[in-house]
Amino acid sequence: MKTTMLLLSVALAALLSCSHAHKSFQSRIPNGDRVPNPCQPGAIWAGVGHQSPAGANARNPFGMDFKAAGLQWTVDLCRKDSDGDGLTNGQELGDPDCVWKVGAAPARTTGLSHPGICPLDSATCKNSWTVCPKAFSCPALDGANVTMRNLTLKPTPVPANETTYICQAFELNNTASPVHLIGSRPIIDNKNVMHHMIMYACSVKPEQTLFDNPKQCFMALGNCTEMLNLWGYGVKGECFNSNAGFRIGGDGFRYGVLQLHWNNPARHSGYTDASGFALYFTQNLRPYDLGTVMYGEGNLVLPPRQPLISVNHTCPSVCTNRYHNETRYITGATIHMHTYGIKGRISLWRNGTMIKDLSPLQVYDYNSPEIHAFDPPIEYRKGDEVKTECYFNTQKTNVTIFFGEGTSDEMCLSFLYYYPNDVSVSTDDKLGRCIGVSGINSCWLRSRITPQIERGCNITAMRNGEIPNRVYSEMAANKCFSRTGCDPLCRNYLENTLWPNNACYDPKRSRQMAEVLALGLFQLNSAVTLAISSTLFGQRFCEQEIKMLAEMDRPAAPDRTTTTARPPLLQRRRRAA
Repeated sequence: MKTTMLLLSVALAALLSCSHAHKSFQSRIPNGDRVPNPCQPGAIWAGVGHQSPAGANARNPFGMDFKAAGLQWTVDLCRKDSDGDGLTNGQELGDPDCVWKVGAAPARTTGLSHPGICPLDSATCKNSWTVCPKAFSCPALDGANVTMRNLTLKPTPVPANETTYICQAFELNNTASPVHLIGSRPIIDNKNVMHHMIMYACSVKPEQTLFDNPKQCFMALGNCTEMLNLWGYGVKGECFNSNAGFRIGGDGFRYGVLQLHWNNPARHSGYTDASGFALYFTQNLRPYDLGTVMYGEGNLVLPPRQPLISVNHTCPSVCTNRYHNETRYITGATIHMHTYGIKGRISLWRNGTMIKDLSPLQVYDYNSPEIHAFDPPIEYRKGDEVKTECYFNTQKTNVTIFFGEGTSDEMCLSFLYYYPNDVSVSTDDKLGRCIGVSGINSCWLRSRITPQIERGCNITAMRNGEIPNRVYSEMAANKCFSRTGCDPLCRNYLENTLWPNNACYDPKRSRQMAEVLALGLFQLNSAVTLAISSTLFGQRFCEQEIKMLAEMDRPAAPDRTTTTARPPLLQRRRRAA
């Protein structure tokens, strides 16, 4: 449970961490904070390189050129005409001579235009997307019997730290009859520091001190784990599916905790903030209660200098069949990785057949998260599986990347909104979190359904000692514990017996599972842990030798330094004879 809570806190804290990225990028181009919004006279287009003013969604032509230039203002980028309107990027951004440097004043600060958006009335160029997005609209928030409450942080000084998480508890509703939370709008008091914010529902009342005064709280939310509302830069509001709302008051959630993430990279000491949400409730209960779930892999070890690393997680049918009491309906889905993530996918499977791409396989941009909404919602039956695929590129790093909340760490997680949600059932008992650790799903362990076989590895037989004890005896008989190096008997046993017949030990399949079990993360008997550790350790010499021999047997790359093909030396001598 503690591991799940940690993953949840880390993941949700990082989910919207990309939303402030545009501010640092603005400072890297001339007049980056003054680029006009062609859709709204007098307003600025904050996400200069993106198709959305907020800096979300795909990059526009200037954003693609800016990325190709290493996210720096260069002379070539300045002289380029990204949007094809006849003006160079420098002319549009007030640096016509391409001499501007970071921190300097631009040649001019007026008469600017957007370098990535062709003028809307132009006859010479055309934008490839709908430039002016629709304004946030949610008619239900203005409906009859809808009440609005502002839940905002008490005015609080912002510490002179780059990152701060601050929390305050609220009573969401104290009525005897429940109401439905159907949407929200953000109330942003200090846009200079607001990074993102989340409203969590609590299963029990938080301590009174958290109601009285805000306090720093990252990863310390206790029994407050149900995510109700999220806000990131540029989000104008939330409008939940018309069939469902979060059940608040009565037999639903009575208390909540507002968590704010402040981003203060300049470590300014004079800021205060009192941001929060305007929450909208209706007394006319909708047919269903809304809920959220999190799936993914919680143990990432990404080696450096690799062009493509794939990580996959499946929330297995065993778990959804055991913990889902009814068919669920998915109203939204999003995938989350960090800066090494390059593409991802979430898919729904039934009886071995893919039913729906919840988030199609597509290029992933950490600075442009995308939430896929479904209306009508997607049917998610008992026994269905949800697969999360993440793909990473680590060519630009020389260190191994691990799972973590920092942007220099990585994640592979998916989030789904669904209904119906039974608020009387605990998160674990309704499979609110389906997290694997090197492919081993804790929900399967909790279900006690055996045998647990994931990715070809019999976890049950590993945990009870059956497999490691047998393998230990076989390795001893084949001299795998020799202190003098790799015995040929052991090498033959590994290559031709153990690895082909046991995925738990095969380095090309599921050995990560055995390695995780050896760490004792799944409450194994100490003797079993020792047996797994010993059998893994006993392979080290021969595995190194097998890899070395494989490299030696690999055909050499052809010599491309000459243009004329020449026959082998032996053949040349025979011809000469």
